[in-house]
Order: sequence, then structure tokens, then C-alpha cells
Amino acid sequence: MKDEIHFLRYAELPAVPRGHGIVNHPITSARLGATRIRSGVTWLPVGAAVPSHSHGNAEEQVTVLQGKVRITLGDQVLDCEPYDSTFISNGVPHAFCNAGDEPALVMVIYGLTRDNDVTRTFTETGETVQIGSDQDRFPASGAVDSGHALP
Repeated sequence: MKDEIHFLRYAELPAVPRGHGIVNHPITSARLGATRIRSGVTWLPVGAAVPSHSHGNAEEQVTVLQGKVRITLGDQVLDCEPYDSTFISNGVPHAFCNAGDEPALVMVIYGLTRDNDVTRTFTETGETVQIGSDQDRFPASGAVDSGHALP
């Protein structure tokens, strides 16, 4: 395996729209030589939500960097503020939304348990997509109640 070292300026990261104003900025990826982790930061506008889903091939850590984010893990609802984190085992359904009155920013880190790409399976439809693909979009249905209407 070749040694890989990359300095990544946030301003130069690609912006990938996910629907409803949610924008992901991928950081670590296979294109950089990462084999077992993927990461990125995601902006959530006020009221935006990521519907219930699971990752069958990756563990996930979510850390709130800015704003207030409501994370639903099974029947647990957790209101998270800056620097609060969650760890989610592979296969566990979860959802999150911006529950505050300002944009929220979260860092997401995936540890791959197998394969080379992180997948997302939407709870409502059962559809499995590759993270970051054109099919990896967040519809309004299945959104977590944040107390705000979706844009």
C-alpha cells in the first residue's frame, strides 16, 4: 500500500447537494487512497432533515460542529449541540434534522466494515444507494419532526 498524505482545504472541497438545501462536502474517500474510512461535513439548513436510513457496511460517527441537531436512533431522540457526538453501529436505522434556528454543520465519519464504498438503505423504501451517488438524495417524506417545515 502506498503512503498517502493529503492536505484538504475546506474551501476547495466539492459541494454535493443532497436535496432540501442539504449540502455534503466529502473529505476522505477512495480517490484519496482511503481504504477503510470515509468522512465529510454536511450543512443542514433550518428545518432540513435526513430521513431514516442505515448503513449495512459501515459504522458511523456524527459530531455536531454548529447548531442544534436532533438525532433519532430507534426510539431514542437525542438533541445534540456543538461537539456532541453519536456512534452508530452498522445496520442501525437512524435519522437526523436541524432542530435549531440557524444552519447546522455536522462532521460524519464512516468506518467501513466491508466493501469499499459506504451504502445507505432508506428505511421507508428499502432502496440501497451508494453514499454520494446521484441516487443519494433526501426526500421530504420520512423526515424527522424538527418543529420546522421543510423548505
